[in-house]
Amino acid sequence: MSEKVKAFDSLANQYSSIGREIEFSNQGVAGKRYSTTLPMDQRVNLLMQAASAHAPRSGWTAFDYYVPFKGKSRFDKGAVEGASIYLPGIAGGKVRRGTAGDYGFYSESLDPSGKVLFKVGHGDITRPEAGDVNVLGQAPPAPELPPPDGQQVAKKSGEENELKYALFQQLLNQRQPSLTQQILSQELAGLLSG
Repeated sequence: MSEKVKAFDSLANQYSSIGREIEFSNQGVAGKRYSTTLPMDQRVNLLMQAASAHAPRSGWTAFDYYVPFKGKSRFDKGAVEGASIYLPGIAGGKVRRGTAGDYGFYSESLDPSGKVLFKVGHGDITRPEAGDVNVLGQAPPAPELPPPDGQQVAKKSGEENELKYALFQQLLNQRQPSLTQQILSQELAGLLSG
């Protein structure tokens, strides 16, 4: 899930830079918009709802969305037509592009080993881009997800630090046997086993 959030955060930031927003379209999530300004738990819940609203795909989590201009509905004339379709790229990977019958213009993001990680489709076939693209750079760290429901996590400034301090003190108080004690212990073990 953290990788999905990271991917959608990347998409949302790119679309925001050109004045567009991600708006989901399937029943149950229609009209809801994804934004990096939402709290993490709300982004996770929204992605889970959007994924469950789509027909299942073997081996894939599918999402249907439009990218209307900010302040516009996907039903407003000119709000979504001709929009660029972005795809998260994986550092060291590649983006492969093509056109398919009922899938329109599409792109696939591959990791450095060639495994397909992301796909986007239904692009305008009158605006295809040709050729593959190598992805440069370094991947950002995955966002930190909230703990699953019902689980308690120690706070860094509280219980966790106290536990670390107690363990540190316990290690300091442990005494290593002296060299004499080690030699006598080995001699005794030898006598007992022989």
